[in-house]
Amino acid sequence: MMSTMRSHDQFNTTVYSDNDRYRGVKNLRTLLLMNEEDMRSRGLEQFALIDISSYAKDGTERTVKGFRAVKYNIPKGSASGYMPELNALCPIGDFSEQSDQPLMKQIIIDVKASR
Repeated sequence: MMSTMRSHDQFNTTVYSDNDRYRGVKNLRTLLLMNEEDMRSRGLEQFALIDISSYAKDGTERTVKGFRAVKYNIPKGSASGYMPELNALCPIGDFSEQSDQPLMKQIIIDVKASR
């Protein structure tokens, strides 16, 4: 399960730098913060190139390629990355019936090493 987030130097979709002091990331935005055990189970090393796919309720699949896997203290089975870079994985038809907003915090994904 993936959620998207903003970095420290970001206001909405305007990004002012590639640094995120909140999470200790420098010079990188095309990343996926992952649990270390989840990375190990997929044979991924720190900063390995990965492809991330999401699956919409209507059955469509979306993929982004060439992101970096980054170890982070996040619960097993969870992952997080920056928006707008990962917005492409958010299906427009998947939204909350309560708020009528896109499901940017609850995206089902699959992570594989890039080829």
